[in-house]
Amino acid sequence: MQARLTIPTRRGRNRRGNVIVESVFTFIPMFAMILFFADLGMMLYRWTTLQNAVREGCRYAITFQTSGGAGQDASIEQVVERYAFGLITPSEIHVDYYSPASPNTPIGAGGNIPGNVVEVSVQGLNLAWMMPLSGTLAGPLYSALPLSLTVRSSDILGGFPAGASGVAR
Repeated sequence: MQARLTIPTRRGRNRRGNVIVESVFTFIPMFAMILFFADLGMMLYRWTTLQNAVREGCRYAITFQTSGGAGQDASIEQVVERYAFGLITPSEIHVDYYSPASPNTPIGAGGNIPGNVVEVSVQGLNLAWMMPLSGTLAGPLYSALPLSLTVRSSDILGGFPAGASGVAR
């Protein structure tokens, strides 16, 4: 009876490493899929948050409101930054005005008059992976994606507020 028990135990000793190897081959693709879906979710969160932020900035712009002593463009950028929840810096926010007669050419100074089109946008926001892809911590923590996000919202400027004949840009 002893001889029968020793043969399976000897075979079992030779197979101990198989579980570790099979676990590695299972867990690595599983973690990669989990991180992919988490990255995809974060990208969608950033896009929808920024889309809402530029939409709110555009709504603010068409009413010719200003906050404090800031001009209209600075006030619009403050609104977009507030609704973006820290995802962007002020340098990535752009406010441009267009004439309905030439909608492809932005107007320089004095474009914020009733009847013109205002475009509020966040341009060139680089997306990054949540986890490093290189496997080393010697370089930057996040590897850059080849994707950059641009979000725009535009509308026609309404009339000046009651009693106002213009707003500083």
